[in-house]
Amino acid sequence: MSQMSERHCPTCGISITPDQRFCTNCGTVLEAQPQPPSQYGAQPPSQSYPYPQQVPPYAQQQQQLPSYAQSPQQQVPPYMQPQKQNPIAEAFGALGLLFLLRGFGGRRYAGYRPQRQRSSCCGCLVLLVVLFLCLGVPSLYYASKTSISSISKGLNFSSGSSNSDTTFTTQPTITTVQLNETVRFFGVDITVVSIQQSQTFLDDSSSSTTGMVRLKLKEDNKSTSSARFLYSDEARLILPDKTSVAPVNEQQFGGPDAGVSRPNWLDFPVPTSVKISELTLQLGKDTEAQETIALTGKANLAQYQPKTAQLNVATQYAGLTWTITAATASLSFKGQQAGKGMQYVIVTLKVDNPTSQDFRGYYGDYIRLKSGDAKSAPTGDTTLPLSFAAGSSGSTGDVIFTIPSGSTSYTLILLSNTYTNYSQATANFQVV
Repeated sequence: MSQMSERHCPTCGISITPDQRFCTNCGTVLEAQPQPPSQYGAQPPSQSYPYPQQVPPYAQQQQQLPSYAQSPQQQVPPYMQPQKQNPIAEAFGALGLLFLLRGFGGRRYAGYRPQRQRSSCCGCLVLLVVLFLCLGVPSLYYASKTSISSISKGLNFSSGSSNSDTTFTTQPTITTVQLNETVRFFGVDITVVSIQQSQTFLDDSSSSTTGMVRLKLKEDNKSTSSARFLYSDEARLILPDKTSVAPVNEQQFGGPDAGVSRPNWLDFPVPTSVKISELTLQLGKDTEAQETIALTGKANLAQYQPKTAQLNVATQYAGLTWTITAATASLSFKGQQAGKGMQYVIVTLKVDNPTSQDFRGYYGDYIRLKSGDAKSAPTGDTTLPLSFAAGSSGSTGDVIFTIPSGSTSYTLILLSNTYTNYSQATANFQVV
């Protein structure tokens, strides 16, 4: 047996033992020799696969609970009781396991050619569908129930408090009252021809169904300037409780251009319970000279009408004769509205120059208008010439001032000039 087991190195020929892995003389790696068969004729098992360990007998037996633990009076705590499985969680777990198996469970073998994964998108779609069915559908159902409930409550409240959900196919009854009240606003003569009241106006898409008031107007702009204003900014309807209501729609939303005369209407949401004789139209912003019209047909609007005085008041200044031929006090002028507490005063002058020298001067340097303690210089709308030729007569022009309202007495001042030795001159007049 010893001779049969004797081995020699194939490189250097030195004798080696059967279990030697490499030659100690030259270092050649030796192939392992198969172990001789056992006496039973079978090959011994490989050392790379250890024998399975035998479970000891005491571990195979179920552990018995002590007698005191088997007592029926002993209640198992809730947290130790088996929990019910959530079907949604189980579905998610199964899907996750499926994708893991698809990613890592593929076999690899000789000649295997990886194929393009065509079902990944399909798998994602399946996952999205499952998510939608498990989470989206219940959420949508709950949201729809809540929304429908809220809308139903809102409709019930609306139907209980007003008729805002009422649909009209024919025009409800319209009550009309003729007024014919006129004021000048932004230089435009605005006449409130009539006032109408109805539950709604079918020719107005913005009309409320709980009550509307329509003011029919006539606009006449005789000036040479367009009226640049918006009714949505300037017009308000004042209710008996002093509530201010803006128009919801207009036939013409802005003021008319120069020389234009036209009809117009303004619609206001006003409950039908309010009497139209108790309403007041207000024109003008808080920063402007406001005009209010009581919609009774008997409103006193004299305070808003322009007042003009024909005059012949003359004074001498710089050797020239300055004559006031007319004066007008108004809350508006040439498409403009005076500021709050102010008014326009338009003074028409006729100038004669009998001297042999031309007179030249900017009106803003030497003309002023005084009313009480207030003194004002001319505005840029003044049309008075800047020069008067020697020997000329009959030159005319308007000098425009803004002065506090409420006064009827005025003084035109031609200021002194030390450079030209002109002495100050004044001319007093009234506009009643």
